[in-house]
Amino acid sequence: MISTKAFIIQYKSNIKIALMFPAFIILGASLAIFADSHLLIIPFLGILALATFTALDYALYILVAFLPFSFRFIMMSGTEMQVPTEPLLAIMAFAFVLRWVIMKKKVNLPKFPIRIPMVIYAFGVCLSLINTNYLYASIKGGFRALAYMMLSVIVFSVINDRNRLKKLFIASIVSASIAVAWTVIFLIDRIELWRYSTAYEGLPFTSYAHYGSFVVAILMILMARAIYDKGIYDRIAWRGLLILYGVAICLCFSRGVWLAFIVSTGFLLLQRSEGIRSKKFLIIAGSVVFLVFILSIPQLSHMVVSRASTIFSLSYGSNRERLLRWATAFAMFLRHPIFGAGYGSFAFSFINNPEILGAKSVYGMGAHNEYLQVLAETGAVGFGGWFSIILVFFLHGFRLLREIDKAQMLWRSLIIGIMSAVFALLVHFVVNNLVQSYIVGVPFWLLIGLLPAIGNIAKREKEVDDDSA
Repeated sequence: MISTKAFIIQYKSNIKIALMFPAFIILGASLAIFADSHLLIIPFLGILALATFTALDYALYILVAFLPFSFRFIMMSGTEMQVPTEPLLAIMAFAFVLRWVIMKKKVNLPKFPIRIPMVIYAFGVCLSLINTNYLYASIKGGFRALAYMMLSVIVFSVINDRNRLKKLFIASIVSASIAVAWTVIFLIDRIELWRYSTAYEGLPFTSYAHYGSFVVAILMILMARAIYDKGIYDRIAWRGLLILYGVAICLCFSRGVWLAFIVSTGFLLLQRSEGIRSKKFLIIAGSVVFLVFILSIPQLSHMVVSRASTIFSLSYGSNRERLLRWATAFAMFLRHPIFGAGYGSFAFSFINNPEILGAKSVYGMGAHNEYLQVLAETGAVGFGGWFSIILVFFLHGFRLLREIDKAQMLWRSLIIGIMSAVFALLVHFVVNNLVQSYIVGVPFWLLIGLLPAIGNIAKREKEVDDDSA
């Protein structure tokens, strides 16, 4: 016999699905009626917003499922977006705010623990528009940043039980593993282009920096569960995923990813848990054996050593370019120390304003350092909010590890894994600015919201177990 609570949950889920069908029928009719009209965008976005409002959880699953396979779409105005990730994310943010306005008095929504730092950062992004010389680019970039940031709040509110967490994991890991396996196969075939971004042409990832960040974030979560969860689960499937992503990270030729992986693995292994020392020693020993094996192959050893030796070399071209961009970012901050030079303005200023450092470049891109770029573009206000998000996130994570029962190994392992994944991204952000990229920005903000969501699920399950005992 099915319980009354389970029946109600299943009934609500079926209602959501049923309401989406007429919405998409109306959407199809609108596309036919307004096919030759500029008004097409109105019913298109309207129906998608209605469907998303009705089933925000399913929209989240669709978002993560399509994430690795989004494509770059250039509109007539020259504006670009990643489709369907960014349009769907914007609609989700709008639908979430609409749901909150309508339902806030009827539903006791939990408080998002990182809400205050995020509000400060959002204000910093908006206030930076005061000083921008590239208003259109800053407004567009600001809206994109706020939509990405809202994803963490959406995840925190939507992922409120084990079943939804499982659906989110399946939706994300299946598509991510297909994209990573596809990339691994072609990288092996193009091994002679290992060190160049041209090796990623035609693949889901545009460069080794994006590929490596995406892979290392997932790998940290897989490693954390393999080490810290001694409970009952499908170990064969998880070990298969661990092997796939382990091979994938070995094929990444990014020095920043190497550094992020090594440091975040150390962070992961430092987390305390009883009875898992042997696993930690096994991972360390395996890593040493693998490194010795790599260095024993002359041709491969030469490539790895020569690449690693350039990390601190000032004679290396990309290092000099990176230092120039860091200095430019700091100079921009000194010009506008409070509110910054305008969100998204760094690339344009670096090209068009040679007077900053007395040099002109034909390459836009970012500051190759997320922290300096935030400092330059949003000033002390925005940087204070950004740094506070990071600080509160880790403080909340360590607090959860103290509060959650040691017998709840699944939740503890996921919390450690999520913290290690975000830590890996933050380390990589020292030498790159990737949070504006959909393939890194979406996982980053998703993990920011998922940590406290898992904490709520763990506490709720503990309360149920205590009541039933």
